[in-house]
Amino acid sequence: MSNKPRATDGVDLHWVEGKAPTTTATSSAWGVPWAQGEIDKSTALALTTSDGKNIPLQSWPLAYWPDGSLKWTGHAIATDTALVDALHLAPGSPSEPSNPLTVKQSGSTITVTTGNFEAQIKTSGTTLISSLSVGGSKKFSNGQLIVKVQGQPDEPENTDPANIHTTTANVTATTIESDGPVRATIKVTGTYKGDGHGSWLPFTIRLYFSAGSPTVKIQHVFLFDGDQAKDFIKGIGLQFDVPLSDEYYDRHIRFTSASGGLWGEPVRVLSGLRRDATAALLTPQFDGTALPAQNSGSWPATILAGINDLPIWNDYSLVQLSADHFDIWKRTSNKSSWIKHAGHGARANGTGYVGGAKAGGVLFGLRNFWEQHPRQLDIRNAGSSTATVTIWAYSPEAPAMDLRHYDTVAHGLDLAYEDVELVTSNPAGVARSYEVTLQAVAATPARQAIADFAAAVATPPQLVASPEFYHSHKLFGGRWNLPDTSRTGAAAIEKQKSDLLDFYVAEIEQRQFYGFWNYGDVMHTYDDTRHTWRYDVGGYAWDNAELGTDLWLWMSFFRTGRADIFRIAYAMTRHLSEASRLSSYCLGSRHNVSHWGDGAKEARVSSSTLKRPFYYLTADELIGDLMRYSLQADQTLIEWEPLRKSMLFQIDYMRKELTSRAQSYRSQQHQRAFALGPIGPHWRVTGLRSGRLVTLLFTIGYGSRAAQRTNDTKWRDRLVTGMTDIGSFKYGLFTGYTAAVGFDPDTAHLTDEGGQFQASYHLTMLFGGGEFLMELVDTISVPTFDSAWVDFCKYYNATSAEKTAKYGQNFNSGGFGNLYAKLQAYAGERLNDTSLKQLAWNQITGANSTNYPTPVEVGGVNVIEPIKQIPSIATNDAASFSLAQYAILAIAPELAPNSFVGSSSARYAPSVISSSTVVATIYADKEASSLVGVQDRPRARKRGFITRILCLFGLRK
Repeated sequence: MSNKPRATDGVDLHWVEGKAPTTTATSSAWGVPWAQGEIDKSTALALTTSDGKNIPLQSWPLAYWPDGSLKWTGHAIATDTALVDALHLAPGSPSEPSNPLTVKQSGSTITVTTGNFEAQIKTSGTTLISSLSVGGSKKFSNGQLIVKVQGQPDEPENTDPANIHTTTANVTATTIESDGPVRATIKVTGTYKGDGHGSWLPFTIRLYFSAGSPTVKIQHVFLFDGDQAKDFIKGIGLQFDVPLSDEYYDRHIRFTSASGGLWGEPVRVLSGLRRDATAALLTPQFDGTALPAQNSGSWPATILAGINDLPIWNDYSLVQLSADHFDIWKRTSNKSSWIKHAGHGARANGTGYVGGAKAGGVLFGLRNFWEQHPRQLDIRNAGSSTATVTIWAYSPEAPAMDLRHYDTVAHGLDLAYEDVELVTSNPAGVARSYEVTLQAVAATPARQAIADFAAAVATPPQLVASPEFYHSHKLFGGRWNLPDTSRTGAAAIEKQKSDLLDFYVAEIEQRQFYGFWNYGDVMHTYDDTRHTWRYDVGGYAWDNAELGTDLWLWMSFFRTGRADIFRIAYAMTRHLSEASRLSSYCLGSRHNVSHWGDGAKEARVSSSTLKRPFYYLTADELIGDLMRYSLQADQTLIEWEPLRKSMLFQIDYMRKELTSRAQSYRSQQHQRAFALGPIGPHWRVTGLRSGRLVTLLFTIGYGSRAAQRTNDTKWRDRLVTGMTDIGSFKYGLFTGYTAAVGFDPDTAHLTDEGGQFQASYHLTMLFGGGEFLMELVDTISVPTFDSAWVDFCKYYNATSAEKTAKYGQNFNSGGFGNLYAKLQAYAGERLNDTSLKQLAWNQITGANSTNYPTPVEVGGVNVIEPIKQIPSIATNDAASFSLAQYAILAIAPELAPNSFVGSSSARYAPSVISSSTVVATIYADKEASSLVGVQDRPRARKRGFITRILCLFGLRK
């Protein structure tokens, strides 16, 4: 298929920051989209520079079109092989690396060889990496993962010292996912245990190796499955040994800062002495190169005579407990005090080094060091034959992690806007990841080389294509445009959108939205009175990407190519897929003071739909794992009913309607699990393979030569089943909320369970659901569903008369008219109806539109520090309204007005049919539910929802 025009033309690539990095530190990976039918798995792809140099390239499928051609491809290049500003990917023969890596397994050891570098990985036990060697000389040994845990929080009131246990990771399975020739990937899984603590914290690690490079990147994610009241993590990290043989004065310690600076000292310091050691010794010692031999004549006699009297600095730590301050400590031994003013600064970027000028050592770096504080780097026993390094992803110098909910009682939906169920306001199932890069070196690197390595670890270079190229492929629904300022009104909107992005980039820094569990998230709604975000008010605190904040950021990147937006979208997606998601249930957690604190655990939050931009742009395997896990959400719905909060609202209906159904169920001995719920929040993200299927449609090909996935029509067939069922419903996609929809995860069938249809509630359309369905109908043809979809878009903002004429009755669509205007414009596009497009423009440019003013300064005694604020801003409103504007600008640019009216006070508000983005009623609180025996606890699948309701009414035992 290489004769296809676009595939033949290929794609121009560039580094997202705009220019080539000095080093990539490790291999680089990225993804590229293709039009249907352009290339297939047999198509070879090559990467070249502007002068025609062929760069060694490894490629694999990420996504397939329905016809089996490739929709997205993943690619990797080796470390430092493409340090040029521009590259070009096109069909052609890729070159092989001059030193291809090899991966071999023998017994319990996997050996990876890249040139003169060799790594040995253990397939079981407590040692992860047994050794890293360069030129046959071992530089690293005994790599282990450790977690410190204690049974109580660190509180001033606690008079008894905490009993700290050290648990060690135990490897239970190891898989070679790819074996080169450019990049190798090894997946390791296991749990932590030991020191009297049982097995806990299941983890997944991937080790990435690059051809010709002595570097390994380690990506580690753990899942918290402990007891929030008893398991307080005191430290988590990677520990390893570094053999040392150089003289003390030739052994070197290095730490780096985010400003590009470097702290570097030898284990035995020769500068600053009473007697001058002279430049012959001081210059190489400062640079990290070997000093002349003591018998060379370069050593002053006074220095030689007293050198053994000088201290040996044995231990070092860099401690970053906040986003804006770090300290460097050192001491001579554990019997001596720390000197805690050896160095300090604002932000360390997480790189350190220990080794000899002649024998070398290990350069190591931890990504997001200051952003995900508290972090720490420890070097111990640098004055012995073996130094020990611990890279702390969570610093033991900080108070132990306290993952308990912020209160022991719920505060209600009406005032605090939270939906707390204490049984689910629990961290069990949340996850967090960190990345470490190790480089074994034969000699101490130059200071600038270490700083360059540190910069690449802190901000890994990323290859991307241009906004024009992404736009030409109509990615993720395709109804978004490139910024166009040719009309005055459109130019004003573009200026507002750019300013709004600038505000959020600055706000993350101004409000310090950093920390181990916080980094990546932003706040939900602003408190004008206190001049701060509502960080302590129930459902108004952390945003958890309510109404598609992450999609807004990714779409903004696609439109503009802005590197800063790419980075915050990356961090947000990583956070949402880990800290705001309960892996055990495959559901996400609604916005709250605690990231996982809200009782609403819903598929809309964990939906893989919104993780796709991250996955396809970066080819990141961890995000791919978490997307795949979301497929289990269909089974979760059987145990955790979507309508558990509103089912009492349906009591009257069920009493009247379910008696006959009960008889039918009894006669058929129906045993199949069954769930009830509205279409909106759940169908796109559950057993029908969620949004991830939309782009892939069938099966994503994960991995590499070793393990490639193939097309599987199972998931497409499940989607078609659901689409066909929805197309048969009287009210189409409006079905639900005040009526129920049944879902059978075994067959993927949806059934209209009836009820009094009075209102609809489809918040999921603002969580990327609209974009999802635009893409879906462009890819899979089910005419009845397509008709129902266009009708939904047309009639959502329709008048009462129009709804009655179409559906035989009026109903409340659910509010958010200006946010749903994008669907109104889409209906206008599909029906070639200019009036619908104009109505959409009216929605987003009229008095009810949402346009925020320029930030204003607040200072003096009104705030603790001077700030810039936008009064009344709500992140979910800003995000969803921006997405609506992007779509309407793309669909009907010719109707963009030359001027418009916008209300700066318009803001997100609950719809008239619900006081929350949770499906809720007056019976939603726990007390009301308990009156009739409704438990807020996951149920066993043995008894489906219908069965339990029948039992409730005495119709089944």
